[in-house]
Amino acid sequence: MMIGRRALLTLGMVSAAILATRAARTNELTSLRRFASFRSALKGDLILPSDAEYERARRVGSFNPTTDKHPAMIARCADASDVIRAIEFSEYASLDVAVRSGGNDVLGASSCDGGMVIDVSRMKRIEIDTKAGIAHVGGGVRARELNIATEPFGLAPVLACYPDLGISGVTLGGGLGWLLGTHGAACDHLLGADIVCADGRLLRATAEENPDLFWAIRGGGGNFGIATGLDLGLVPLDTVLGGAFVLRADIASFLRFYRDFMQDAPDALTVELMIFTLDAPLVLAFVCWSGDQVQGERTLRPLRTFAPALFDSIRRVPYAHLTDSPGVLALLRAGFAAIAEHPGLVMKAIGSIGRLQPQNFFWRGGSLDNLDQNTIDRLAAIVQSAPRGGSVGVGHYMHGEICRIGSETSFVRRPGQFTYFVSARWNDSQQSDPNMQWATASYSQMRRLSPGGTYVNYLSDESESAVKESYGENYARLQSVKRAYDPANIFHFNRNIHP
Repeated sequence: MMIGRRALLTLGMVSAAILATRAARTNELTSLRRFASFRSALKGDLILPSDAEYERARRVGSFNPTTDKHPAMIARCADASDVIRAIEFSEYASLDVAVRSGGNDVLGASSCDGGMVIDVSRMKRIEIDTKAGIAHVGGGVRARELNIATEPFGLAPVLACYPDLGISGVTLGGGLGWLLGTHGAACDHLLGADIVCADGRLLRATAEENPDLFWAIRGGGGNFGIATGLDLGLVPLDTVLGGAFVLRADIASFLRFYRDFMQDAPDALTVELMIFTLDAPLVLAFVCWSGDQVQGERTLRPLRTFAPALFDSIRRVPYAHLTDSPGVLALLRAGFAAIAEHPGLVMKAIGSIGRLQPQNFFWRGGSLDNLDQNTIDRLAAIVQSAPRGGSVGVGHYMHGEICRIGSETSFVRRPGQFTYFVSARWNDSQQSDPNMQWATASYSQMRRLSPGGTYVNYLSDESESAVKESYGENYARLQSVKRAYDPANIFHFNRNIHP
């Protein structure tokens, strides 16, 4: 095969990464030919640092100085065969592998320096079996896409709250969402998966086929392979009572109310909080009630009368469009950075939020065994110290059906837990240090108040001890499965289970 000068220049962008570990065994031309063969065989795209798309393609959803990584190549795969080719070439070239679906992991684990990103985000297949109530989806489908696809049939997937998250990452890590009280976690509805393992095999994981792998991937994250297809059970659901309620209040007082309100909550209720400070604290309570509307209105009355509403969009809405009510998704994306003080200006301000595109996002989170007074006081103090664009969240109260499901999955359930997060958003690169220092210091303070295991999709500590603590008594079994399917720890950019 003849390789022209232009092709050699392009291939030279990655030759260093390849030759650094292969020079003793092969020559440059052989390596370049092997690379050219890999690239030409891909049905998808291979993006190199010399390509115009590279800068955009390498960015992750939680982009900041700690996740500003430069992979040697990004393989945007079209199907499972592409994923297998990428795994095989990464082994040949001794390249680290990071896996990307939605790209929203808060630790930036879907990228790496000098290695290969295997990106399945373009694998968008969605097939709905209405008779069986099952969705067959590709590894790159996002929650919003599946919500919309199932809506015409009066069915819904059980996924996370934020609609832009990739289904694969959410489900493999457990998946806490709007329906946790009535239907459990996302992983509870995973009926089967196609997994490309570290040795390049494409395996089917179900309760009957490779059952050990099936148990592990329902909560064990991306430790065992790359999900190229998922079969998800759907639940009958068309509309819910939901939306956003925005208010000003004393944060400590409101958090005490929220704790008591959720501890008495029926299974059908989920309320997620985001709190931030401009000149005074502002609270968004985002609501989903999936039961009888009359009972829901009655249940929500204490929340809606706690303080005068600056913004109230709670109403009966199609579940697929729960976060599409005016301004709500913009609020979730931008963290309220532009809400005006005067209630009459809130709607105008919400419209402007959707146009904000913060360049940097730094997020840390964990779980709280309870919201005692000490924890509430600390959260209130963190809100008061937040930089502009900073926010604090509390939610995912563990109650109802998610606590009644047994040990069929590796996902750990701790009744009564809440999750929390601190996040900072900014555009000016000179503001990186103060924003990240605030979030890091706030997270450290919260960690001391939440010594128990953390919901893995929120786990912001990559240490082996933190991962082991989060999986609790399931860790030893997960480690055994890891040894069976990834003994060399190829998949280690995650909340890693060491083989």
